[in-house]
Amino acid sequence: MGKVAAVYNLMPDDINIPMEEIAHTITKVIPGGVEVAKIEVKPVAFGLKMLTATFVMNDAEGIVDKLETALHEIKGIQSVEAVSLTLI
Repeated sequence: MGKVAAVYNLMPDDINIPMEEIAHTITKVIPGGVEVAKIEVKPVAFGLKMLTATFVMNDAEGIVDKLETALHEIKGIQSVEAVSLTLI
């Protein structure tokens, strides 16, 4: 079984949401077996920022679905967009 790297863009509900708090929350809510490789804050427009998060996990059935469900449930996140999913 190989490893998978998944990259997601997370867009906040509001311009005033502290991105550092959301980044900290991500590390707490991800399912077991998923590691946070990197979280970056990136500007979007007019002061709005988004998080780009990279996760590494085993290529196991259902793990990506569990990760996406956990990300969608974070308070303050409007949308979660899968950017890439790659075997590493």
